[in-house]
Amino acid sequence: MFGRKQAEPVTAFEKVTLTESTMRGKREYEIINKGESAEVSLYMMYYKDGEEEKRLEKQTDCGTDAVLEILNTCGVTSWDGFHGKHPKNVSDGTMFSFEASVNSGTVITADGSENFPKNYRMLTDWFYETLKDADVSESE
Repeated sequence: MFGRKQAEPVTAFEKVTLTESTMRGKREYEIINKGESAEVSLYMMYYKDGEEEKRLEKQTDCGTDAVLEILNTCGVTSWDGFHGKHPKNVSDGTMFSFEASVNSGTVITADGSENFPKNYRMLTDWFYETLKDADVSESE
């Protein structure tokens, strides 16, 4: 049963993507390993002429150790296979999808609708804090 799965430690990562959709819009957080540093980005999705357009809004670099720390603190390996069904009698909310390539070949996937894995908010708070003072040219 989900939720009792022990989180294996993340010792390495290649890419982490978290997409959130609400009635007001869609955003995508991305972390890409660049060796000793990681590029952390926020993209917003816009619609133009019926097509989805992905625009870089914020970007910064941080140490890979900081990324490993948050991934392990949140226990993201225990999220693998999580599918949070939308709660009854909730008419609105946030949908998410999460994918992470870690530990040289393991892919973690999770998704849900107003139903999130343990420590999910801790990860979104980390993205917010990491990117709050960044702009699109900071890591260029």
